[in-house]
Amino acid sequence: MNHRYVSAAAVLASAAAFLAAGGSAGAAPNAAAGSPAASVKAGSARTTGATSWKPCHLPAGYKHFFKLDSAKNVRGKTVVRVTPETCKVNTANDEDVVYTPSGTARTLVFASGASVKVLKDTTTVQVIPKWLVNHRLANSPYFYYRVNSHNQITAVEEIYHP
Repeated sequence: MNHRYVSAAAVLASAAAFLAAGGSAGAAPNAAAGSPAASVKAGSARTTGATSWKPCHLPAGYKHFFKLDSAKNVRGKTVVRVTPETCKVNTANDEDVVYTPSGTARTLVFASGASVKVLKDTTTVQVIPKWLVNHRLANSPYFYYRVNSHNQITAVEEIYHP
């Protein structure tokens, strides 16, 4: 699908939704203020509406989420570029998960002996940090993680989203 086709389809869908809602050319300026905000659901666009949300549960020992942007080897160490994220889940549908950046992207290094768990289908498998450099993740780029006092990653685990 080319960009023009997608843009045209989006404009037509917006116009149809506006007319179906009984909109007119003279709609009040605050009418858009109540519209649902766009959000990211494990990597795809989605609207939130009047849904009840709660923070995502972190396993014991983990205090943070991040989105893995990239991984590479630098002088024998695995270095990752990550974006800190917050996570919330729909209380009515636990498969509806939204990640939101909570800070600027940063670079982190893995500590010696760090634990890395990624998904293989729906099973979690242990790999070495270097594995992240040349392999594509099966699920999503979102992880739980923890760091030591030197701001080095000691453990990461890929998050499963059905």
